[in-house]
Amino acid sequence: MAHHLRTILGDSLVTKPLNGQLTKSLPSPEELKGRILVKGKKEHVHKVDTSSSSGSSSSEDERRSGIKNKKEEVGKESSPVANGSKSSVSSKLSPDLSALVVYCRSVPFPGFSEATKKPPTEMSSFSESEAQRHSKESGKAFVQHNTRQLSRIYPSGQRIQSSNYNPQTMWNCGCQIVALNFQTPGEQMDLNQGRFLPNGRCGYVLKPNFQRTRDNTFDPENPTQGLGCRPTQLTIKVISAQQLPKLNMDKPNSIVDPLVRIEVHGVPADNAKAETPHINNNGFNPLWNTTLSFKILVPELALIRFVVEDHDLTSSNDFVGQFTLPFPSLRRGYRHVHLLKADGSSLAPATLFVHIKVS
Repeated sequence: MAHHLRTILGDSLVTKPLNGQLTKSLPSPEELKGRILVKGKKEHVHKVDTSSSSGSSSSEDERRSGIKNKKEEVGKESSPVANGSKSSVSSKLSPDLSALVVYCRSVPFPGFSEATKKPPTEMSSFSESEAQRHSKESGKAFVQHNTRQLSRIYPSGQRIQSSNYNPQTMWNCGCQIVALNFQTPGEQMDLNQGRFLPNGRCGYVLKPNFQRTRDNTFDPENPTQGLGCRPTQLTIKVISAQQLPKLNMDKPNSIVDPLVRIEVHGVPADNAKAETPHINNNGFNPLWNTTLSFKILVPELALIRFVVEDHDLTSSNDFVGQFTLPFPSLRRGYRHVHLLKADGSSLAPATLFVHIKVS
């Protein structure tokens, strides 16, 4: 694998620190533009005294495995290891592959206070439940941790149907790598596409300044304290829609009864939604002229989601289309919102006609 990475990726692969040495901070995305990083465990082989109560290993799993093996060896005949001789701890890591790990060394999370003593090249992975707990209990420390080290969040293994968690919670804490099940469309993937919309839905999006400074005091659970809080009033007048598609193609006379819902996704205090009344049997040019207002405390983190649904009296509403974008990308005045399908593709020519006011 290491050979293939080197030969195929060539000079694009980062195999050594930029400028020849590691610094006290990670390189900027500009410095790493067009480069490829390898994330993984870094091999460290230590000489250890195995007569002590525990050994040394490069990973938590190996430490646990070593403890288990010692328990199984109780009662067996003595060996050079049991007699206290020196030996090298074997590693399952490939030295060649390990050598490619430069800026993204995977390590178990040691806690926020201990992590401040570690180099910025070490990064930890968190399950969604662990990350959510840190967000609620230690939000300020989590944000500060992410100003100097990378954090990766991954879906719970219990999501056997490949459902997704809400990525906004992780972005509120400044987490850089928020992994989702891309094969499953829905609200969470809509938010992910909206978050990266300013950069063509790929690559890197700069976090707000208050999530990048080391001395920040921002806490997503209490956003009124510290930087980032800029109370803003958002007023959206939903005027009309155009060319909404029929959902039940088996019934030629079936026409949607559309309603529009506006959602705000951000810090917990900003999460809100409001909707228009539904219009009966009109998908061609329904008219609402309904004004919806929201107060947003941290606009730089907020996402605005426009959702159109087909109203149903006897069951849940059917999804028609949506469009999600960051609050800073909103343009004021009269605008057309071009709707997307559930999978993120265009629903052209379906649009919403709205008026946006920010104060």
